[in-house]
Amino acid sequence: MSEPFPSDLIRTEVANLPDYNAGLSLDRFKAAYGIDCLAKLDSNESPLGPSPRAVKAMQHAATGVARYPDAGNTHLRGLIAKSLGWHEDRIIIGNGSEDLIGAMFRAVIRPQDNVVTICPSFGLHEFGALTFGATVTKIPFNDDWSFPVAGLCDALQAKPRVLVFSSPSNPAGPAITEMEFRQVVAATDPATLICFDEAYVEFIEPRKRFDALAILAEAQKPFIVLRTFSKAYGLAGARVGYGITSDARNIKALMKTRNPFGVNAMAAAAAAQAIGDTAHLKAVTDLATLERQRVSDALNLKGFECAPSQTNFIFFNTRGPAHVLAENLRHKGVLIKAWQEAPFGHWARVTMGTPAENDTFLDAISKE
Repeated sequence: MSEPFPSDLIRTEVANLPDYNAGLSLDRFKAAYGIDCLAKLDSNESPLGPSPRAVKAMQHAATGVARYPDAGNTHLRGLIAKSLGWHEDRIIIGNGSEDLIGAMFRAVIRPQDNVVTICPSFGLHEFGALTFGATVTKIPFNDDWSFPVAGLCDALQAKPRVLVFSSPSNPAGPAITEMEFRQVVAATDPATLICFDEAYVEFIEPRKRFDALAILAEAQKPFIVLRTFSKAYGLAGARVGYGITSDARNIKALMKTRNPFGVNAMAAAAAAQAIGDTAHLKAVTDLATLERQRVSDALNLKGFECAPSQTNFIFFNTRGPAHVLAENLRHKGVLIKAWQEAPFGHWARVTMGTPAENDTFLDAISKE
């Protein structure tokens, strides 16, 4: 006989949260559908995998797993600081950038605080705030998928506790321009923490890139920039992300709200090697750039509207309930992610895989 479950055991804020819209692992897919996956394009993973140097580093580090890792991730922080020309004591490593999003909200959010973000957005930018009783103001993209700068600037007049958004955007794909970013930063009050999520920054075309870190530092306002080794570096399963902040005191606070041993030794060793393998990184980003243009063009020819992408994925209008299309494709061995955030229930996100995987997706969707 099971024990009774108290009706008030779970906090209301947590009970009311939507479920996280995670991709489906290959073993779970096989168990559920009884077929092999032909194209796993639902989680923005790298089709080329990690640098071989990173894999060797993990294998070597595995021999020492009886010991706890360095809680401060000193070696990896030093490499990142050198690559950025930044201060080592203003960098923190996390178990993926999601870990640091949670640590950031735990450190700064109070009940009834307001958080401003964009729509559609990465779910944890909203859920992390709601968990602690904050309210979330969501500013929709402009009709042409440009960033809603005017709407953000208006919302920032209320001095929210946190401004959090990604560029390039997940799930939509566009990247904010330097002029737009400067406008948003200028409109932000020093009482507001700017959390700028650059998980997909490596995929931006060179002519559209700018140094957001330098702009934020020049503005002298509190900020944290988030990046990850999960996407372009192909270490999604290892879970390594990092944050770059305006003040060492921010790092001290985040170390208190992050798991003390947030990154395992094998993951840290892999990231330390991956960051130096620029040739592998270029191969990954070059492939994504070519394929997102090719697949976007093909979808447009088939009558599907696509948001402009500077990432390794495409956000497209499914012309009907996205979850229906995604389920139909699963039965053909193709995984994409149906978006669940209102009002985007007719949109889905498809990762750029290998050319063969992308062709499998295009062939399958042509028959729907």
